[in-house]
Amino acid sequence: MLNIFTLFIFVLTALSVFSATASTNTKQAFFNPSLVSKKTSDKPGNNDTQRLKKILDHYGEWEGVRYKFGGNSRNGIDCSAYMQRVFKDGFSFSLPRTSHEQIKLGSRVAKDDLIAGDLIFFKTSEQERHVGVYVGDGKFLHASVKVGVTVSKLDNQYWKTKYDQARRINHTET
Repeated sequence: MLNIFTLFIFVLTALSVFSATASTNTKQAFFNPSLVSKKTSDKPGNNDTQRLKKILDHYGEWEGVRYKFGGNSRNGIDCSAYMQRVFKDGFSFSLPRTSHEQIKLGSRVAKDDLIAGDLIFFKTSEQERHVGVYVGDGKFLHASVKVGVTVSKLDNQYWKTKYDQARRINHTET
């Protein structure tokens, strides 16, 4: 398993694909897609770096916490509660409790246009969804049933077949 420093350095390198035009005022917008120009998305933006740092710092505190369906503490946490924690602790934004409610927020984002902080949703069964947060370079953080809070690759054979959609959250909705 990657340690937090290695992951941070690796993802910072991946930030080279992010926009320099992103606003650094997180009070005005958190994941506002209108602030990221697709034409200039090949340079790192300060807001992207700050957002990623907050997400990875949070991960460093929660890495390895076991999965517990319905859990929302360090004694055990499920995927949607972990997303609530990431957004609340890192950005003071409140997300709904369930992945079924979280998927209704924000705007849909193409897999090729993901940026750090986008929510990634997977359809794990006919009625169940799993959620994680994208950190760059094809990786996302989530509370895994098997290993707890961890980082996984989108192109992992399991996740690749279960991928459903990604959502970019606007702060006015949270």
